[in-house]
Amino acid sequence: MLRKDRQSEPAAKSASGDQEEQAQQHSDAFAAEEPFNPQTAMILWRMRTPLIILICVYAIAILGLVLIPGVDDQGRPWHMSFFHAFYLVSYTATTIGFGEIPYPLTDAQRMWVLITIYMTVVAWFYAIGSILALVQDPVYQQARKQSRFKKEVSRLNESFYLVCGLGETGYEIVRALSNEHYRAIVIEKNADSLLDHNVHYLPEYVPVLIADASIPKYLKMAGIAKDNCKGVIAATASDEINLKVAISSKLLHPHIMVVCRSDIQSYEENMRSFDTDFVVNPFHTFATIFSMLLHSPSMHMIFNWLTGAPDSQLNQDEEPLRLAHGSWILCGYGRFGKMLYRKMLKHGIETAILEADESICEQFRNDFPEHADKVITGSGVDAATLGRAGITGAVGIIAGTNDDSNNLSIIMTARQLNPDIFVVARQNMHDNTELFERSEADLVMQPREIIARIIRAQLLNALLIPFLLKASKQDEQWINVVVSRMIAVIGDRKPYVWTSIIDEENAPALIRALQLGRKVCLRCLATDPAARNHQLECVALLHERNGRKTLMPDDEIELQPGDKILFCGKREARNAMQWSMQVMSSLNYVMTYESEPESYIWRKFGRRYRGEERRRQPRQ
Repeated sequence: MLRKDRQSEPAAKSASGDQEEQAQQHSDAFAAEEPFNPQTAMILWRMRTPLIILICVYAIAILGLVLIPGVDDQGRPWHMSFFHAFYLVSYTATTIGFGEIPYPLTDAQRMWVLITIYMTVVAWFYAIGSILALVQDPVYQQARKQSRFKKEVSRLNESFYLVCGLGETGYEIVRALSNEHYRAIVIEKNADSLLDHNVHYLPEYVPVLIADASIPKYLKMAGIAKDNCKGVIAATASDEINLKVAISSKLLHPHIMVVCRSDIQSYEENMRSFDTDFVVNPFHTFATIFSMLLHSPSMHMIFNWLTGAPDSQLNQDEEPLRLAHGSWILCGYGRFGKMLYRKMLKHGIETAILEADESICEQFRNDFPEHADKVITGSGVDAATLGRAGITGAVGIIAGTNDDSNNLSIIMTARQLNPDIFVVARQNMHDNTELFERSEADLVMQPREIIARIIRAQLLNALLIPFLLKASKQDEQWINVVVSRMIAVIGDRKPYVWTSIIDEENAPALIRALQLGRKVCLRCLATDPAARNHQLECVALLHERNGRKTLMPDDEIELQPGDKILFCGKREARNAMQWSMQVMSSLNYVMTYESEPESYIWRKFGRRYRGEERRRQPRQ
C-alpha cells in the first residue's frame, strides 16, 4: 500500500528527465518574462522566421507576376493586377491549380510561375516543419497544459481542496474526496505519477498541474488565493516541500485550512509553530494505534472500520487482534522504534531492543540508564542476535527498520525460531506489499496508508478523530457495547461515517422548527422520513455543542443551532436523514406535527382554509 515516493529524484537523471526539467525551466522563463500568454509568446517566437520567409516569397512571386507583361485576348500588352497576381500565387502555391486566368500566360510568365511553385513549396515545407517541431516541443506542450489548467481553475466555482503530491497518499485522499463529490485540484512534480494513479477514472474531474508545489507561483496558478479553496493538503514524501507548501499557503491565504504530512520531528514542530491546522506523523500515529491495540483490541477494530477505505468490506467473523503481554523484541530504534518504545514503556511491557548502530545504542543507554541492559547491538536478521534478545521466550517481535529486506529477513528468521510469535512489521515501499502479505505478519505498518486514513478522516469528518481519541480512553465493556450497536446496523458493509451540522445551510428545516419554538430531539433525525415507525440504520457516535463533546449521545437530547453530530451507519440512512433536515414536511412527519406546505402560495392558501374551517365550527 506504500511505495517509495516518486517525489525524490535520483541523483543521476535520465535524458528524458533532463529534457523535462529543461522544458520546465523554459516554461518558467516564459511565464516570468512574457507580458501575455506564454503559449502565444512561444508561437510568435518560434514561427517568426517561417512567417517572414513565407511573406517574402509571396511578395516576390506576386511582384514578379505584376511586372512581367502578358497579352490579353486582343493581342495587346497587358499587366496583371496585384489582386489577380495574389489569387494566382495562392492557388498555385497550394497546388490546387485553377488554370491561367484571366488570360493565357506568356512563356515568360509561365517560367516565373514555375519559379514561384518551387519557392512556395520549399517555404511551406519549412513552415510546416517548424509547426510540427513546435507542437512536439516539450516547452510548448508544458505551456499549453498550464494554459489549459489555468482556464479549468478559473471556471471552477465550486468549493475545492488543493492536494500537493499524487503518490499513494495523495491519490487516496483525492479518491476519497471525489467519491464524496468534493472537487480537488492536484499539483504533482513527477508526470509518471499520473500513470500509476489515474485520476481520470474518478467520479469528479480532477485538474492536474505538473509542477513543483513548493513554488508559490504554481500554488497561485492552482487557485489557492480563491475564496472557494477550502484547504491545502501537503502530501508529498519530502518534509521540506511540505513545509514550504504550508508556509506559502498561510501567507497567500491566511485563513485557509492546511493539512501536512511529516515524518521528521523537527519539521513537524516547525509546521506547528505557524498554526498549521493538522500535521500527520505516521510513526506517532501508528504508535497511538499500537497503544490502542494494547489497551483494547475492540477499539482497534472500531478504528479500522471507521477509517478504512470507503469501498472495503467487513468480516464479522474475524477476531480482533489481541496482543499477548510478555517480553517483546524491537528491531530498529529509529523514528519508528522510538515512538513505539515509549508506548510500550507506558504499558509496562518488557522490551529488548536490537539496533545495528552502536552510537544509537549508546544514546539509548544515556536516555534510559535503568534499561541499559535491554539494548543489544545488532540488526536482528540473524538467529544469533535474536537468540541473545530472547526470541524463544518472547511473545512478540517488531521488525521496524527502514529497510524492507531486513524487515522481511527478521520476520522469516523469527518465525523459524518461534513459530507462535506475534509479528509487527514496518513496510516502507508499496511495491513490496505482496511480499509482506506472504510473510503472514500479524500487523503491518504502512506509513502512507496511515497518513491517508487520518487526513481522509480529518477532511471529511473532523469529529471522527476526537471520537476515536475519547473512545480509546473508555473501558473494554463500553467499547464492546459500541461494537455490538455498530454491527447491528451495518451488517457486513463498511460503516459510512458522516457529520450532521445543525445550521441554516445544512439543516434549514430543523432551524426553522427551532425558531418556531419546537423541541427537536436526536431521535427525530434517526427516524425514517418514509416510515416514522422505523429507525434509520445509523448510530450517533459523538455530539458536540460549544466545544463540549459527548460520546454516544442519548436519543432524547434536544438539538440546538450549531450542534454537530457524528453518525455511522449505511449511506442510505444519511441520504434519508437529509430529508428530515432540509424539508419541513418530512421533519413534521417524523415529529408527528401537521404537515405544512413548502411554497408561499400554498402556505397562504392553507392559512385561509384553516381560518374558514374555524369559522364554520359551531360555537359552544
